[in-house]
Amino acid sequence: MVNTVIVGTGDLAYALAHLYHINNTADSGHFLEVTKASIPQKGATFHETLVPLIPLDDALEHADVVILAIPGNALKTFIPAHVMVLKDKILVDCSNSDRNGEDLDSLIRSTGIRFVKAFNDLGAVDILANKATGKKKSVTKMCSSETKGALEVVRRLAEQSFGLDVKVVPYEHYREISRAQNTIGKEWIHSIYIMLITFVLTEFYAAWRYNVEKGYAWFHLPIQVTNKAICWTALTGFALTQLPGVIARISNLFRSTNLNGYSRTLKWALTIRKNLGILSLWFLGVHIIMSLLLMNPAYYGKFYVDPTANHSKMNVTGETSFFFAILGAMFYFILGLASLPSIGANMTNAQWQLIYGPLAWTALLFGTSHVLIMGVKGWADQGKWPGGLPPITLTSTLIPMLVIFLKQVEVALTFVMGLFGSHASKVKDNELNQIRSLIYEGSMQMQQQGKGNESGNESDDTHESGDSQLTSSTVGFNHTTGDVETQAAYVEDKV
Repeated sequence: MVNTVIVGTGDLAYALAHLYHINNTADSGHFLEVTKASIPQKGATFHETLVPLIPLDDALEHADVVILAIPGNALKTFIPAHVMVLKDKILVDCSNSDRNGEDLDSLIRSTGIRFVKAFNDLGAVDILANKATGKKKSVTKMCSSETKGALEVVRRLAEQSFGLDVKVVPYEHYREISRAQNTIGKEWIHSIYIMLITFVLTEFYAAWRYNVEKGYAWFHLPIQVTNKAICWTALTGFALTQLPGVIARISNLFRSTNLNGYSRTLKWALTIRKNLGILSLWFLGVHIIMSLLLMNPAYYGKFYVDPTANHSKMNVTGETSFFFAILGAMFYFILGLASLPSIGANMTNAQWQLIYGPLAWTALLFGTSHVLIMGVKGWADQGKWPGGLPPITLTSTLIPMLVIFLKQVEVALTFVMGLFGSHASKVKDNELNQIRSLIYEGSMQMQQQGKGNESGNESDDTHESGDSQLTSSTVGFNHTTGDVETQAAYVEDKV
């Protein structure tokens, strides 16, 4: 029996007690109690979990494992006050503080007291939503300076009584586990900076071109003018999401490499693609809502047959442009859904290749086409450019068109190098066939030797029967099909 006590009655303590209530079985060998300093006597239970509430001193005295579900700054007073009773226990640090003195690593690292970092990455609200009939397990990480012993005890507790899926992390990553819950992650931070900088630059350009040079009233800035910058930012973000993969594949054509062979910048760019894509999807959603609010001839007269009419139909420019806009947006929503863990975890490699390959490139092509069709007619008339500033339909499509061009280069190089590499491939196939032939022939020779040894122990009566007997076999390798062919020779013994 392993006696475990949770010190603290906050959200995390409530969540762990709930998990114990819905997952622990009588034969698990674990018993759980909850305590804190202000509990005067036994008899009460912790909310509806039925986990006993007992006085602090009694709980610590007979506990084997002590889960410290208290704030990090409280550890500085709790540990020294109870160090004598805790020195033979296994302590569990649930804190997320990275300040010195507010975690067990900095407090008791050199004392010899065993401790495990665990449960600090669990969300109490999500845990409390778990039901006994649920099929999905919550995942948690834990680490310890000990490779066995304390870590194994806490891991079994988490898996058997709390119903958690445990990932053991090397102790060298202790600080990362502590800090992980206090940051949104460098991938998100870098992606947010990229998208914000892009938006600020495009918003400045749009405001200068339309409000300053073209004379738009400044009250049109919040939606009509900003909508152009929002669209520009979304399209640029989607293009930047595709760019690292293209560069990596082109690099692979000229040198066989893996992630370790890429530059630090390329590896960094590959890691933030999902984050950039999600942020770009947010900008796309904002652009769609703003465009729907503005969709009438007064704002977008060039999309309508009669811009002066209140109920005019769209012309060919309007219908064609928004045809590509709608399809492209729907494709991007599919990409966004596929990025959800509940969906992505169940996708096969072929499905990933389809969605983040042809579908993603089609979405970028359609989104770029939407903007090109909208304004390509006005590109040549530079005399009408306000302040000599090119149209946003031109500037916003430069990066996407460059990325699409690089994709075409990659496809062409792959095709050409495939043609020149066909002979080398055939040579490699022949070498492979020869190796396989040697392996198969050696294997069959070993089998024949084994049969020969067995036949020496057989009765001679077997050879005196009148039936046809297998006397020899010839092993051959078909270099055309890659199959092993065995030809058996039979003779009829005459009496």
